Amino acid sequence: MNSDIEFLKERFLKLARPLELVPTDTKPILKKIGGIRFMMFDFYGTLFMSGVGDIGIDEDSRNIEAFSEALKACGLESDRKTAEAGFTHYDQTVETHQNRLISEGYEIPEPVIEDVWLDVLNSLSGEGYISIKPGKQLARQFSVEFEIRMNPVWPMPTLDQTLASISASGFQLGIISNSQFYTPIAFEALAGRTLDQMGFNDSLLHWSYAENLKKPSLDFYREFIHKLKAHFPDAEPGEILYTGNDMLKDIYPAASLGMKTALFAGDRRSLKWRRDDSRCRNLEPDLVITELKQLLDCVVELKA
Repeated sequence: MNSDIEFLKERFLKLARPLELVPTDTKPILKKIGGIRFMMFDFYGTLFMSGVGDIGIDEDSRNIEAFSEALKACGLESDRKTAEAGFTHYDQTVETHQNRLISEGYEIPEPVIEDVWLDVLNSLSGEGYISIKPGKQLARQFSVEFEIRMNPVWPMPTLDQTLASISASGFQLGIISNSQFYTPIAFEALAGRTLDQMGFNDSLLHWSYAENLKKPSLDFYREFIHKLKAHFPDAEPGEILYTGNDMLKDIYPAASLGMKTALFAGDRRSLKWRRDDSRCRNLEPDLVITELKQLLDCVVELKA
């Protein structure tokens, strides 16, 4: 598996291109917040710029060219008919996986993307569109090849300095994010260091694909709090500052469970106010930041 991960990191490095922030007209709302021990972050659109602003297995992802290029990169037959058949199977397969998870009690399910693509590729093989019988490793590579082309990502400005300063100050760092298996791989490939080296506590990495749940599920966030208390029994939600770019997926559930919140409003692609949603209409984050480094001016020294 390690060689597989290193290969996939190389694919991210080869195909990734720097992104530039698309500024917003939002004015920061900054203030001092005390009593924080844990600083949690969203990934897409917060720690990393995202070409589409988010990640979603059930979002509209019909890009024939990207699908064909991903097939070709995996050494598979690639033409328009194959790609169109692939998307048909993809829609059906996602629905099947989601329905199974819903029947198992998952409120807002997050299927595992390599399992979805393995089923899709097997369907294409069975119908003669591709000539080999795919396995899990090929499905993982295809997942990455397609994702890179559909949703390019790049580290946010000041990411390294901000995380280093937060970690050096003694705060526990973590991630709560809609994600797939390639999310931490992309992070480490493009940041040039492991999550551990960037200061993250492995016990506080909460990925949707690993939980079969995704935002804005309150259960997804409740599971994180259970995980937090398993490693820090005296921890309380009010000691968490959670930073994300989406008022519905990030701020609403975090605030509902008692966390402090910071809305990252620095990139127009990812900023989501969701003012037409009743859950967000009267909701205000504790902070609004337009640069990650602004967090350093807002969190006060750790409690003794």
